[in-house]
Amino acid sequence: MDKSTIGSRIKYYRLLNNMTQDELATKTELDRSTIIRYENNQVEHSIGIINSIAAALNIFPSIIYDDYLLFLSSDYGGVIKRTREKLKLTQKNFASLLNVHKKTIRTWEHMKSYPSRKNYKKLIKL
Repeated sequence: MDKSTIGSRIKYYRLLNNMTQDELATKTELDRSTIIRYENNQVEHSIGIINSIAAALNIFPSIIYDDYLLFLSSDYGGVIKRTREKLKLTQKNFASLLNVHKKTIRTWEHMKSYPSRKNYKKLIKL
């Protein structure tokens, strides 16, 4: 079975646990339609919901995560700050480079908010 996407990994581990989509929905207190959309990669995967699904499947969430969710589950604020400092940029200049507001960089570095997938892709290019 293909395990190249978050959705395919959710489905793989659900089936490995002999669990139906209805059973997973009940355990996670989500609608079955939400489970279906997650398994079919039809929604932006939320770290909170992925954690809930992983708990219901009795597996570590990181098994399901993609690179972006692994980044968010790490010290992403420190990574962003170290990247900015390595490039010898101020928060303002770094923000300009990423086409975001200076305050956005500050909130990312303090882990009060997190970059979108689109901004994450820009960050990894740096």
